[in-house]
Amino acid sequence: MRKKVNFGSKSIGDGEKVPFIAEIGVNHLGKIKNALELVESAVRAGSDFLKFQTYIAEDRYDKKNPRYKEFTQLLKEWQLTKDEEVEMWNLAKDIGAEVFSSVYEAKSIEFTEKMGTIGYKIAAFEMHNKPLLKEVINTKKPLIISCGMTNLDEIKILVNFLDEHNANYILLHVVSSYPLEERHSYLSKINTLKNKFDCPIGHSDHTPGTLIPPMAVAAGAQIIEKHYTINPKYRLSDNFFSVTEEQVKKIKLDLEWAFQATYSPSFNESDPERFMRDFKKNIS
Repeated sequence: MRKKVNFGSKSIGDGEKVPFIAEIGVNHLGKIKNALELVESAVRAGSDFLKFQTYIAEDRYDKKNPRYKEFTQLLKEWQLTKDEEVEMWNLAKDIGAEVFSSVYEAKSIEFTEKMGTIGYKIAAFEMHNKPLLKEVINTKKPLIISCGMTNLDEIKILVNFLDEHNANYILLHVVSSYPLEERHSYLSKINTLKNKFDCPIGHSDHTPGTLIPPMAVAAGAQIIEKHYTINPKYRLSDNFFSVTEEQVKKIKLDLEWAFQATYSPSFNESDPERFMRDFKKNIS
């Protein structure tokens, strides 16, 4: 039996229905009105989890990155004040959302712990950041880790580190391109990860639209993440390839359908075959 992980109120793993994560991220563009509307809309859509980003802009990227100044300036512009972040978290919890966040350094972990995060997301850019991983593991909360821009050898190193520290974790297959063409989703890698690692495997989808999530479930994904927006006409941040309230409602139905169509607990006789069993020959 493969390991399952309890994440908030959900059990993630074999035989469990596939939950949906609405990645709010910085699609609010630093405006608290947008942030609150995103939270309310994502909950109305039926999202199982909301994911925020908690960061200090100057510490988000490696200062050696040639685009450090450019991206740091954008993150500053899109960053809520701490009071606004508290307001966003409180609203989400007040209306029944289960919330967690991507974090990038110790101060952000301290803040999200105070806000009652149910777990943590480790971005693909941070998957080999051992000081950050240790800080998050020490909270005893489950981790969801994106495995983009990597290979199986690097993932094995990560998994060995997580196991040595008794972490509860979920790995996400992801192709780190924003946006991503559907033909580059490489969903067969989901099953590769399931065959290699004894943990739940999910998919973080950066394609526009709703096609890929149910296909990912058919390929073996056990949790799905997509970026969420209240207005895909916004051209900044990830809004232009994110999904809307109506699209998430469709995705939720599609995930349920894909789960029902693909999941079988065993290779025993199945109920839909009941009528035809009488016609089966027994020749020895």
